Amino acid sequence: MEIREGISSVAFTVIVCLCALWNFSVRAQALTYSHAQGLPSTISPSEKQSIQSYSLTVFKNALSKNGIDLTPATNTIPNSADVLINLIRDEKNEDSYYWITPLFAFECGDKISCTPNAGSQTTTIAVSYIALSKSEGVANIAERLSELTAQYKGSDDFIVLADAMRDELKPLFPRTVLTFGTLSLAGELHANTDNLWVIADNVPLFSEVGERGKLTGIAADLVRDILDEVTLKQDILSAPWERIAKEAMTKSNVLVFSVIRTNERDSVFHWITPISRNLHGLYGIDKPYFNSIVDVPKSYRVGTLLEDYRYKVAVEQGFEVQAYDSWQTLVSALINNEIDTIFGSQGAIDFGCNPNQFKCETITLISKYNISTAYLALSKKDTCVLVLEKLKLAAADVKMSDKFNEQLISWSDMVSQEYGIAHHTEHGVVHLWNPN
Repeated sequence: MEIREGISSVAFTVIVCLCALWNFSVRAQALTYSHAQGLPSTISPSEKQSIQSYSLTVFKNALSKNGIDLTPATNTIPNSADVLINLIRDEKNEDSYYWITPLFAFECGDKISCTPNAGSQTTTIAVSYIALSKSEGVANIAERLSELTAQYKGSDDFIVLADAMRDELKPLFPRTVLTFGTLSLAGELHANTDNLWVIADNVPLFSEVGERGKLTGIAADLVRDILDEVTLKQDILSAPWERIAKEAMTKSNVLVFSVIRTNERDSVFHWITPISRNLHGLYGIDKPYFNSIVDVPKSYRVGTLLEDYRYKVAVEQGFEVQAYDSWQTLVSALINNEIDTIFGSQGAIDFGCNPNQFKCETITLISKYNISTAYLALSKKDTCVLVLEKLKLAAADVKMSDKFNEQLISWSDMVSQEYGIAHHTEHGVVHLWNPN
């Protein structure tokens, strides 16, 4: 139930802050927006106004049923709003924003920057996006905004709205088409997925090798459904995490799962859709609860997995740390009083504890550390951003489908009945802890 967090054998701290995730609903209640400057000069003022109105309507409609309000930014400083609408994605700003969803594609030139890796068209293009300014703790907001806009783009309402905008633009831009949820004034957009390579880490119950070498688990089911949605027949391969990391850093079009999202990995991966979340902390038997890991007595002996990032974290916190080779041996060490706490997750405790031999429910969380999110991800190196959008739209459609939700319910029932693992699901994502 655990997914290794290092891009290599070197450990580092995950960045998905627990408080940021818990405060998601509060922070996302009100976002300020402004319309970015820099649309092509060939667009008339009246067409520009229509494009701005359309783009804002797309965003508002996507958020309308989720309690997220948009208000115009009042600050006069350029690009000071939380959200910029129709910001051209280019080499200079690539790492400064979370790119929520594309809106328009234009031919680029001297006065408009081209978007890197924007497909295999005969003409180079610039793609405008809804973009969220990067700052501490907003990655989770960006994730949710991206999912909501992808879901909306799969709706009939969006198609009606986009078709009307296309028809308005066609007299001036006759090549305008709707592709990958994007209105392209430069003609049909192309995203080549023929050489997509799909590879998974071995994660029990999520993606593990079953009979005849076929990958089983809810993550494997999700990815197969997404591949079917985009009519790709690639096999899903399984490999050790070290090889997956190496391939993703050196090759294009590598689709991988399940990958923990961290700051370091933003330069390596495009994030398509979340698969699972894990609550990490210290777990013990008959121990008091502490509000923070820094408040836990340093006399506590802490157990972790070998070569796990939490070993380094525990040492840096001043604990006496012992490492074990499996969750089963870790739980046994706790039961036998070799250690006082396990640094792990509820899913790992459930996976490592045998309820026929011990009252597993007596092992409880004594201090929270953070929440990590595992994703279906796409290697960034030389990968077309339109491939990313194609897969994001497909993932949103799959997560809303009856087929996947039936798979998810069946998997959840199996995990509860056969393994007794605490979990719940939200928006098609498995959360590996009880909701209460």
